[in-house]
Amino acid sequence: MVGLEVLYQRDWRFDSAFDDDLVKLRRPYIDRLNPFLFGLVMLGGAASVAYAAVTEDVGWIGLLFCGAVVLFGLVIAVAMLRHAVLPFRVDVDARGWSVRTPKLSRDLRWDEVTAVVLADAPASARPGSPVAAPRLLLVPAAGVNLGVPLTEETGLGGQAAVELFQLSEVDYADELLLRDVAALAGDRFHNLCQQLTRPAGAIPLRRFSDEPDHFRLMRWLDRRKALLFAGWYLLVLVPSLLVIGVVSQRDELLGVIVLVACLAAIVIATRTIWRIFGDCRDLANESAMIDGTNLVIGIDTPSYPMSLHSGIVDILRPGSLKGYGKAWLLTRPGHKGRPAAILLLSDPRTGRLRRRDDLSALEAALRVSPHERDRAAGRQLQELALRAPEALPTAFSSEARPASAIALWQALKGLGRAVVLLGVVATVATGGGWAGENSAVVGPVLFIVAICLFGVWILYALYRTLGLLDALLTIAARAIRG
Repeated sequence: MVGLEVLYQRDWRFDSAFDDDLVKLRRPYIDRLNPFLFGLVMLGGAASVAYAAVTEDVGWIGLLFCGAVVLFGLVIAVAMLRHAVLPFRVDVDARGWSVRTPKLSRDLRWDEVTAVVLADAPASARPGSPVAAPRLLLVPAAGVNLGVPLTEETGLGGQAAVELFQLSEVDYADELLLRDVAALAGDRFHNLCQQLTRPAGAIPLRRFSDEPDHFRLMRWLDRRKALLFAGWYLLVLVPSLLVIGVVSQRDELLGVIVLVACLAAIVIATRTIWRIFGDCRDLANESAMIDGTNLVIGIDTPSYPMSLHSGIVDILRPGSLKGYGKAWLLTRPGHKGRPAAILLLSDPRTGRLRRRDDLSALEAALRVSPHERDRAAGRQLQELALRAPEALPTAFSSEARPASAIALWQALKGLGRAVVLLGVVATVATGGGWAGENSAVVGPVLFIVAICLFGVWILYALYRTLGLLDALLTIAARAIRG
């Protein structure tokens, strides 16, 4: 019994793995897979260059050049593979912390920790540089030596800390991490992060539409996108290539003119379709909040706040803007004065309004604007609020899907799009081959376009393939962990 008690005291992490309050923080598998594959490619390239230098007569200059290439490839490969295989495991439960990261490898009881701090990333000295993700800092208790320098300032009475990780480095939702770690740390937890802190008094607006309608809306938008792509392919791309081929076979100069005109028409048609029908999906996936007199789009990563007292707000009826279906829209002037939608007020698929408290919160902010245009929009919202449901249904057991299944389905759809887009590349290459039979200019130009498209397609296909692997690995890992 004494031996079992000693074993339990030494390996309390094993027992805690079965606790319900255990928080497991891991790196996303894609963050390991990408550098691992890239490192293997660089390692293979370095080996190929070294083999060629040994077996071929390349001279001293060639040997020096090959040596530099091999050295560069080995350095990059080792760095990438090291990043992929280094341990990254942080477990937190009621007893303490188990940290295995490149920065720190240590088990800590809660009485060895003074504070756990969620902090913003250090401000960058370069204007316009991207904002780094928030960080989780650990402050050890007095007399506890972590074995690493405490280089981070916390703002808690001059206490220094070690940075465990950035939130973007772990496969854990920010809100869940904040909630779960705060619950375990208790009074030791300090949220000093402005990036994830909602402004005081801000009113969040629910993402529209709620499940299961959001899933149905995304499915409806996917079907519409597929029909638009089919129409673009059959009515824009294929006819353009046919016209280019027929004209170039009869007259070289006229073929070049038609080629330039058709390529411009294809680009313009593509941009127009994307601009009209692409924004609806973006708005459907966005959350928003009312911060005083501002409407802030995006709660997790707030961006482009718009004043509701600027005299530019309008409410548009369904059908007023193409691409938004049956949705009522909150808009502002956009490019060349055209209305630009900034918030969905109803479902584009069904026309069902947002719930009443969302519309009432918008109306309350617009009602006190000094501009009549804003107040008129507020009166329209008041009329809509009277017709809106007080609460949206939340029961969707038959339509509910786990996050891992949704991620897998999205990854499969993305890979399917890559396969379909390969047909576009093949069509352009076929058109180039047909036009090139009697044209010394049009055919090669179309081949060059097809080669450029193929290069872009390779990158897109690789991105989608890695996304699918990430989804599969995530599901497998969760199944293994139970």
